[in-house]
Amino acid sequence: MQVDLYSQSLLWFFALAVVFGAVAQRSDFCTMGAVSDWINIGSLNRMRSWMLAIATAIIGVGILEFSGTLDLGLTTSNETSTPPYRSATFIWLRHLLGGLMFGIGMTLASGCGNKTLVRIGGGNLKSIVVLAVMGLAAWWMLFTNFSFDAFLSWMMPLAIDFSARGIDGQDLPAVIFGLGDIERGSTHTLIVALAVALPLLYWVLRAPEFRRDLELLLAGLVIGLLIVIAWYVTAGPDGIALLEELDFAEQRPFFTGAQSFTFVGPAGHLAQYLKEGFAPLFLTFGVVTVAGVILGSLTYSLVGGKFRWEWFASGADFARHVVGGLLMGFGGVLAMGCTIGQGISGMSTLALGSLVTLVSIVAGSAATMKYQYYRMMRELD
Repeated sequence: MQVDLYSQSLLWFFALAVVFGAVAQRSDFCTMGAVSDWINIGSLNRMRSWMLAIATAIIGVGILEFSGTLDLGLTTSNETSTPPYRSATFIWLRHLLGGLMFGIGMTLASGCGNKTLVRIGGGNLKSIVVLAVMGLAAWWMLFTNFSFDAFLSWMMPLAIDFSARGIDGQDLPAVIFGLGDIERGSTHTLIVALAVALPLLYWVLRAPEFRRDLELLLAGLVIGLLIVIAWYVTAGPDGIALLEELDFAEQRPFFTGAQSFTFVGPAGHLAQYLKEGFAPLFLTFGVVTVAGVILGSLTYSLVGGKFRWEWFASGADFARHVVGGLLMGFGGVLAMGCTIGQGISGMSTLALGSLVTLVSIVAGSAATMKYQYYRMMRELD
């Protein structure tokens, strides 16, 4: 029964990921594309779709927590695979540097972690190389001491420890109200969720051109809801049952409780799964997420006639994508998430680290695009 419950949760994640991949392929939902449209042509439509997904996820999580249906504090002592978004230890430097690295990397690699998987499903062979490089870098960060030795060892002394101030987390409700031992289903959480999400929704929906773009509008809504449903799968009643019934130390050491969609850590888990010869012990939510998004994108690409083979245009193009994949792998794990993992899943928890990561990713990507444009203009002169 225990294994069946875990397998059922894996199947749910896989099915949600298939829908995610199909929706992203259909609508061209792309976070790097959102930044590119904004910087290069002044269009905010894809940015509004991204922000709509964030607002939807914040409201959904806020309501479920308020109703007592969701427990995002659900965790085990093992924190190998799930970023503790609301940790009381706010290592702000990891989010700042990791976000900048990821933003630069996704621009060089022509898309974030999610877009890489969607491109693979659409026939882009370049993205297979990016996934392999990103996965190896993420594996190195997750399954060795490299993350601590290279980054956290000097970042942690500069961290802000909210618990020393009697505050039990870095999320906005806890920080704003100075709450210790906060009840996550309290009114405080819902009030802050609505205070953040409703103005964001107003900004998103006030643009007539966005309201007319039904594909992007629906994509933002659906992806935001998928994030919420994924939280429910791991932090709702079944997630609680899993933690109570499974002996994780022996059976499922990489299930750590509440988690939703993210795409860099899962690439590292896929590398570990392959390294261990497809051993069931290493079949995680991340692994099925990667497979599901690729399958969803592939299915829609074939049905919709969007499947196209694509390869590197030159050696420089290859090198640029490899460097981008490395930066995404290292930066995404360091920041504890990507444009989806921190940008939507993390933001739905109202964590300060998620906000810093989101802003840093956008800043790193925008700066890289500006530099690329400058280089291009110099070469044309």
